[in-house]
Amino acid sequence: MRGKRVNTIGLIDRCLSLFEEAKRSRSRFSVSEVSRGFSRGKGKGAERGRKYHSRILQLDPYSAAYEEVWACPLPLAWRFRFGWLYGVADQVVFERGIPVRVIEYKSYRDARRSEEVQASLYGFLTMLCFATRPDVYLYEDGFLRPVQGWEAKALLSLSRLRR
Repeated sequence: MRGKRVNTIGLIDRCLSLFEEAKRSRSRFSVSEVSRGFSRGKGKGAERGRKYHSRILQLDPYSAAYEEVWACPLPLAWRFRFGWLYGVADQVVFERGIPVRVIEYKSYRDARRSEEVQASLYGFLTMLCFATRPDVYLYEDGFLRPVQGWEAKALLSLSRLRR
């Protein structure tokens, strides 16, 4: 995208607006709710995750428009035929105003398929909201692990939501 100017502020505004609309809708599914169906886990880090999100949501996503590199949590949403899919990605990394990486943090070891689906769905929402294809990672136990085939994982999980 060399030479092209990206309206990062406009895209973030739209992203936040979609998230708020999704939260008001009666026809909505959270990313956590969708990904939960892919594993036998019972929300190992759910409470810690909620506390983490309440602290980090105070970071300003608009700085991504002004900084060379910026990383922050980001509320994401998109409306599909079955309804809204929404959630807050732990970290979206922007370079020159473009989201290039989505990272889902886990406070425990041995992330399973549901965690990969969760990260994949955040990658997919980022792709839809910003018209770019980010790399998607899980961060667990001190290691950053790429989620291979995240697009297919996201689409497979969404295919289960048909009404």
